[in-house]
Amino acid sequence: MIRTLNSFQFSVDNRRLKKNLCERIFVPTTIKIGLIMLTVLISGCAKHRLETYQELRDTKIQRPAYYYTEVEKKISNTESDPIVEPDQFLSEIEAKVLRYQKQWQAQLESETPMPNLFYDLSTDTMKAHRQLASSPEAARARLAEPITLELLVALGYEWSPGLKSAREKIRAILEQYPQAVYLENVLRQYNAFTKQLDTKVGPMRHKEMMAMEFPFPGTLALKGQVITEDVLIAQKEFEIALRDLVTEIKLAYYDYLFVVEATRINEENQKLLQQMIAIAQTKFRVGRGKYSNVIMAQVELSKLANVIITLEQQRETIIARLNTLLNTSADLPLGIPGPVEEERVIPTLAELYALAVQKRQEIQKQKLAISKMGLVVEMAKQMTYPDPTLGASYFENRSMPDLKHTQKMPMTFMAQRTLNPTNTAWFGHRNSYIREVNVKIEAIEHRIEELESQLRFVVKKHHFGMETANRSIRLYRQTLLPQAQQALDAANTAYQAAQIDFLSFLDAQRTLLNLRIEEERALRDYHQHLTQLEQAVGMILPKHPLIQK
Repeated sequence: MIRTLNSFQFSVDNRRLKKNLCERIFVPTTIKIGLIMLTVLISGCAKHRLETYQELRDTKIQRPAYYYTEVEKKISNTESDPIVEPDQFLSEIEAKVLRYQKQWQAQLESETPMPNLFYDLSTDTMKAHRQLASSPEAARARLAEPITLELLVALGYEWSPGLKSAREKIRAILEQYPQAVYLENVLRQYNAFTKQLDTKVGPMRHKEMMAMEFPFPGTLALKGQVITEDVLIAQKEFEIALRDLVTEIKLAYYDYLFVVEATRINEENQKLLQQMIAIAQTKFRVGRGKYSNVIMAQVELSKLANVIITLEQQRETIIARLNTLLNTSADLPLGIPGPVEEERVIPTLAELYALAVQKRQEIQKQKLAISKMGLVVEMAKQMTYPDPTLGASYFENRSMPDLKHTQKMPMTFMAQRTLNPTNTAWFGHRNSYIREVNVKIEAIEHRIEELESQLRFVVKKHHFGMETANRSIRLYRQTLLPQAQQALDAANTAYQAAQIDFLSFLDAQRTLLNLRIEEERALRDYHQHLTQLEQAVGMILPKHPLIQK
């Protein structure tokens, strides 16, 4: 009985085991066929991969993966992007902004790039000299001949690397105009539906929204005005560079002129001393003079020779300075400088104060910076509120259903708009930025006050120096030089007649020499103080001929 039951239990368990095995091993026919096809497909793809690997490596595999995943995908979809109809009002502002760029470029390309420059470059003489600058070899040959101040200024204007840098800075700022217009055009483009958002992690299910932004035209106009202020600031920097270059050339030219004149005067006195030495030697041979007179004359002649050597060395240094300002070789020879017209400024000291505050380029630059910051504050206040945007977002949940949720989530299509600026918060960081700019404006205003105070001192200083030099010139020309010349002529006659000794003659000769040198030095100081006064005021002052009283 027990054996029979055990046999029955074994047979039942055996049948259950076979049934489970059959259910696990023998899958449905469709699944079996699918597995077979999948195996064949994988093996075929692998074989194809192996066969075409060399071709892929030679043609495409060397390019970055980003090119295939992003760049080509975007390029292929560009043809289907919708075309945005231009906004007429915004297009008018864009055209006006770009017109500013064309106007400034036309000024840079003209013969006189900027109006109201520190130095007048529109005269026929200056145009001829500037034309000469286009041929460097001919210009260097011309510099070996007698030179003028206008020639040096013209060549410096064309050759100076500092002025070239200032010009290129203006050109660089002009390129900001199309950038501002392009940014507004980009913001006006549609955001079209994309296939899906590739996050590289998880299921790709979100689709980018379709939207269009409508920038405020006033913001673009403010951007154009801000760029215009930048151009004007760069223009003032160019004017400052030109003003300082002309000032340095003038100061060096007057030093050059003084050294040349001082050398000429000393050479004339050297010839006079050589004549007197010959007379002293003749008197000594006939017993009518002393040998000490000959020695004293030779000592004085040696002193003059040393002074002339020193002046020649100073001349070489000044020539190197001028060549450096012209951006040429320091050893390039320069011709003899031509004389300059002696003129006296017309405005009074009080008028010079007013002109300096009005015309000084540094003060104008600071005022332009204040104007620019005011536009930035206004633009920041407008940009606090976002530009209106109309669009529609689309979301599709493609996540796999789990055991609890067997149905997919419904798709969502939602309209979006940001037309109501009342819901926009006033962010603290933007408010603090505006406060920062306002504080900077106050700082610049205090800086302007400091510049005006310093400027009055500089004007007073050079005006006083110019008046002092002018009085010295009148004193030398009207009183001292005529008297010294009469004293030397009388001493020369008396010495040859043996009425005075040789030492008295040397004193008269030395006095006249020093007075002539001091006259040339006073004339140089007058021109240099006048040049620095014009630099302080920021303009070439109206003048009339220097009348001797």
